[in-house]
Parts: sequence; C-alpha cells; structure tokens
Amino acid sequence: MAELIPARFDDLVTRLFREPELQGTLFELPRGKWYVPPADGPDLSVRFHGHLAGNPVGPAAGPHTQMAQNILLSYVAGGRILELKTVQVDDRLTIPRPCIDMTNIGYNVEWSQELRIEDSLREYVAGAMLVEMFRHNCGYSLGQFTGPAGEVIYDISVGYDLAGIRSDEVRSFLDGMRDAGHIVDRLRAEIPSAYAEARDLPYPTMISGSVTLSTFHGCPADEIERICEFLIGDYDFDVIVKMNPPMLGRERLEHVLHDVLGYSELRVNPTAYTSGLTFEEAVQLCSRLTAFADQRGRRLGFKFSNTLEVLNHREFFTSESKVMYLSGQPLHVITMTLTDEFRRAVGPDVPISFSAGIDQHNFPTAVACGFVPITISTDLLRPGGYGRLPKYLKGLGAEMSAVGAKNVEQFICKRFAQEDPPREEAKRGEAALQNTTIAARQAREDPRYRAESNRTIPKRIDSQLETFDCITCDKCLPVCPNAANFVYPTPVVGFDYHDLIVSPDGRIREGQQKRFEITEDMQIACYADFCNECGNCDTFCPEYGGPYIKKPSFFGTRESWERAAPRDGFYVRQEEGRRTITGRMHGRTSSLSCERSGEPCNYDDGVVRVRFTAEHEVDSVKPIQPVTDEHSIDMGVYHTLRYLLDGVLDHRRLNQVNAGYE
Repeated sequence: MAELIPARFDDLVTRLFREPELQGTLFELPRGKWYVPPADGPDLSVRFHGHLAGNPVGPAAGPHTQMAQNILLSYVAGGRILELKTVQVDDRLTIPRPCIDMTNIGYNVEWSQELRIEDSLREYVAGAMLVEMFRHNCGYSLGQFTGPAGEVIYDISVGYDLAGIRSDEVRSFLDGMRDAGHIVDRLRAEIPSAYAEARDLPYPTMISGSVTLSTFHGCPADEIERICEFLIGDYDFDVIVKMNPPMLGRERLEHVLHDVLGYSELRVNPTAYTSGLTFEEAVQLCSRLTAFADQRGRRLGFKFSNTLEVLNHREFFTSESKVMYLSGQPLHVITMTLTDEFRRAVGPDVPISFSAGIDQHNFPTAVACGFVPITISTDLLRPGGYGRLPKYLKGLGAEMSAVGAKNVEQFICKRFAQEDPPREEAKRGEAALQNTTIAARQAREDPRYRAESNRTIPKRIDSQLETFDCITCDKCLPVCPNAANFVYPTPVVGFDYHDLIVSPDGRIREGQQKRFEITEDMQIACYADFCNECGNCDTFCPEYGGPYIKKPSFFGTRESWERAAPRDGFYVRQEEGRRTITGRMHGRTSSLSCERSGEPCNYDDGVVRVRFTAEHEVDSVKPIQPVTDEHSIDMGVYHTLRYLLDGVLDHRRLNQVNAGYE
C-alpha cells in the first residue's frame, strides 16, 4: 500500500524560496493562480471564535490539509481558515486504493489521517511555519500578504470516539497543537543557512485553539456530549460539532436525493438512519452544550455536514468497499436543506460552519448565510486544484460590490434584500436566517445540482501513458492535493540502439535493433513519498494508464523505495560529486552512476556491471553473478535511466528530488 512520507523541512524551505524565482511556481502552483487580495476591494475578513481571519474560506479536513506543502498551498491560493485533516488514535489504517472518485459528483473511501499522529503534528507545525515565511516577505516581494488580508486560523479536526480522544497519543497531539514550541525550535534549526533570515521569524507556538469534532457515522448523542465537555472543559478549546446528513430524516432526505435531484441510482446505507444522531437530539445537544461552553467562556458551533454514506454501486473502488461517502453537488442541496431546518429550530445566533459541494458559484451565497468557515474539498480535487480558490474570492468581492457591501456583515444584510418579493434589510442574525432559507430553496430548484447535469465523465483519447511523453496537458499536476506530480526537462531525442548480448565467456554481440525517442522537452513524474495512490490524477488524465502508475515514481530515500517493492520506481542520490539512480522497471532492478551528464558511467543490471564511455560504447563488462547462459543487457533501460537522472537533477526546474542538491 502507498505510504505518505513527510519531506525534509530544509527541502520544503528551499522550494519555498527558490521555486517561485526560478520557474514562477510554488509546488507547481503557478504564480498566476496565487490569491492576491485587491488593495481597494471590499473587506472579506470574518471572525471565527473571536479571532480575525482574512476571509471565511479554506480547505476542509481532508486531502488538502494533511501535509506541510498542502497547508502552504491552501494559504497561497487564498484559504484563511484551514481545517486540518482529522486525527484519530488508530493511525495505522489500511485504506483501499484508489480512494477518491471525482468522475462527476464525488465519492471517497478515505476518512482520517494517513500519517502517524506524531507526523501529523509535525506536518501541521511545519505547514504553519512555511505560511509565516511566505507571509513575511522572505526572499521575494509578497508584502501584499501581510496585514488583515493575510490573517490565518488553523482549526484542528479530531475523532472518532471519547476513548480515542482521551488516549495518550491524541492528548499528546492536542498538547502539541496548543504549545508547539519544541517543534518550532527543532524545525527552525533545520532552515538552510542560505535562508537564515527566516530562522528569526516570530513563528506561532500555539497553532490552534479550536476543534471541529468529527465522530463516527452513528456516534450516540451522549458520547458526543461527553467529548465536547472534555475538549471544552479539560482543554479549553472552542468546539464545532460536525453533523451528519441523515439527521434530515429518511423520507425528507431521499425525497430530495431521488425525487428532486434525480439520483435514483444512489442508495443511502440503511444503518445511517438508525445509528446516528437524530434531529431532535441535535437540537437538545445544541442547547445543553451552548450553555456549557458559555459558562466556561468558550464558543460552540455546528458544522454542516459530514459526507453521506451510500452503498457502493460503482466499479471505481475495490469490492471490499461496501460503503462509500458521497460529496459534491447532491450533498450541497441536502446539506443546505438540513442547515435551514436546524437553524430555524435553534435560532440565528448559533455559529454555523459549512462544507458540502461548495464551488465558486454558490460560495457568495454561503457567505451571505453567515457561515464561518466555509470549507471545500471536492471542488479543489477537480482540474485546477488549489488554483480554483482565487475565483471564489474574486466572485465574492464582485457580488459584495454589486450590492454596495463594504464588508461581510453588510453583505449578509444586503445580499437578498432585493429578492422577489422584496424585503427590507434585516439585522445580521435575522438576515442570515432568512438567507439560509432562500439559499436552500434556490439549491433545490437549481438544475445544475440535478443528476442529468452531472452525468458527464472526463474524456479520454486513444493513447496510453508511457515513461516519457504524453499530451502534456498538465491536468495531473493541480489535481494532486499533495503536489506529488511534477515537471522535469529532457532533450528531444531519437536514435536507434541495440541491446547487448553477453555470452558466458564474456564476448558481447549486438541484439535486435530498437528505437529510443523522447518527443517532448518537458516530462511528468511523480514524487512517490507524496503520493497515496488516491487515483485522482488518473480520473482527469486524458490518456489511459494513470500518471501515478505509468509515469516514473521517485522516492525520497532508499528505505522508502525498498519498502515500496515490487512497485516500479526510482531512487536518486548525489554524493561526493557522483550521481546515482537506482530503479525497478518491470520488476527488475538496475542502477546507473556517473559524475556528471555526458561523462563515462557505470551501469548495473544485477547480473553484470558495465562501464560505458561518454559515447555509450562498452569499456568493460564484469559479472556480478555467474553468467551461465547468454544475458541480454537492456539498453532501453540504460538510456531511460540516464535521461531520468539528467532530467530530475536538472536545476532549470526545481522539484522535490533535486531540492536537496541545490
């Protein structure tokens, strides 16, 4: 199974400083996709648990907030309230692969962190430090990111039951998020000397003071209440409780899903209706926990919503996945309907956060409902990835200006003031309540959420991916939430070659003539330590085979490369002036080493070791093991290795493989 492995902090810092000036990207996100708050636009800032955030949007707890580079990219693209991926005590999960299906609406079978708990803590602290480096204008001009427009809040997400949350492991994580001083100091010392000014930045040591509680589908009300009392009473956290869609009730939910939206093929897992929190229990829970939080000077809110458990009716996931989790367009309508019902039951003053099928089109309306934060996962997994986020904020600013709102509070009061029938501007709470009802109705009536509008699938062409060359559409780069896929340069070449046949007595003859070609000067590869084989790049790749499968995978260490066996992949080292690439191709291991490109090199295919001249002629052959029959030296592998080695170590483009060899 794929294993996520955090990168060295010094390599991440190097990429932060060098990559933008070298190639105009940051972890392959082009500078043109970075969010730059306009100097004269409306004020998008909001308060979350009493703290100022530059705007109300950010990634949901999921694939976009698991690793340090994800957190940085989320901020660079405009996220200002980042819900970190859910941490729970069982940190050795076996998750089916692939695990994300964004073919049209959205399904997944992954749910909590894929890192060890201590690694998650380190990644969250490292991500926050990278954000501070970015904000404080270290190395290149980003002064516009300081001040209110740049304020960022990190929200912890934990689950899934009281015993797990009270375990020593999760307590240690919570303690570390409240006081990360020792981790900050350790990482500060790892910042390369070339960027020594970044060592003196005032990094936050309290990463988060709030928790979004994500419980199992089916966690009873009394357990949720005890968890909240523990987090509020024992840890002094502000808490958001995530609600589940079946609270709407089977009849109402399936009327919306099947009759209104037309997703007749979807069947909700029957146990979801009987094992989880009911609507009435949630209303009562809200009353009791709000009073409990108020007595302790803390804030309590509710998040709508979790994903919806549906039976697996597709062939995308493995057959062991009997249930999958629905997201995207249909979940948006269901969740807006549920949120409206809940808000009318508990009143407008209970804080609501929202995450269900948000995109650039419905985001301004969600802001007008007073939701804070509004978090996204599904839409950021579509082509454009993190780069989709700036359009949310640009669109919000345009709609605020259109109604004459200078800030979000005014926008809430003005957004639907001109609706038919017209109504007078209301106070903030009343307006947010009315806006939620209007937004829920509009969602149910909007044809873009219906099944007939969401049946298309990404188009394929009649072409198979290979190690080198593709149509270079670059769709696989942004749809990877972990920034695993990257670009490296190669020359355009084409030549004939012969495999070499070594006889037992050491004589060499040429085999059949073959052809080696590279037709593009930019190639795609995968940094395997960042790849969890979620399958999302394959969904949107126009060619068959899957970039994470067919494109060369590079591992950060020999250990991770060895653990990944028998998966094909490569490991590159540069030590004492000598460059080496070791790789598995078609199950066979070979290696090539040389001092620099264009010089003699040593090639080892596990049977013989060959010394090649700079012109790729055989200088010498030495057996590694007895050659009892004719042995064929695959010169296609030899040429592949040398172009891969030159390409990924070419500093015309920075990537995770060569960042450590700057």
